[in-house]
Formats: sequence, structure tokens, C-alpha cells
Amino acid sequence: MSTKTIAVDTRVYERLAAAKSRGESFSKAIDRLLTQVERASTGGDVLRGLGALLPLSDADSQVFLKIVAENRASEDWEESDLR
Repeated sequence: MSTKTIAVDTRVYERLAAAKSRGESFSKAIDRLLTQVERASTGGDVLRGLGALLPLSDADSQVFLKIVAENRASEDWEESDLR
């Protein structure tokens, strides 16, 4: 199997290192996390998949909440449809 070298910033490296299981390679951890995201069909599935990761930083949380608010504002669904 061939390999490729990639660069990630320190914050991403630390989050990935924390998300990988003991004895799991970074390649296996990335593959596992990508598979979880690919199989997700709802926002809830994505959030459950992210549950194994470290909590979001305050900055990341604010970005996430902003995106959710923008998406909700752009849709005309009834609030009961969002539950």
C-alpha cells in the first residue's frame, strides 16, 4: 500500500490524536471517522458520530450555532417539522 504525507495544523492533529483509539493508526482513525460521516443521514447522526471527539471549542461551537441559525432562517418549515 502506498502512503501520502499531509499537513494539518496543530489543533487538528491534537483533536485527531484524541479521537483515535488506543493502538489505532491515524490512517485507520481517519477512515473510521470518514465512514461514520458518510453513513450519516441526518444532523443527529453526524452529532452522534462526533460524540467520540473532544468537545467543540467555544469558537467552533459559535460557528456551528451560526450555521444552524442561518440554515433554519433560510427554510420555511414549520417548527413542528424540525423535531
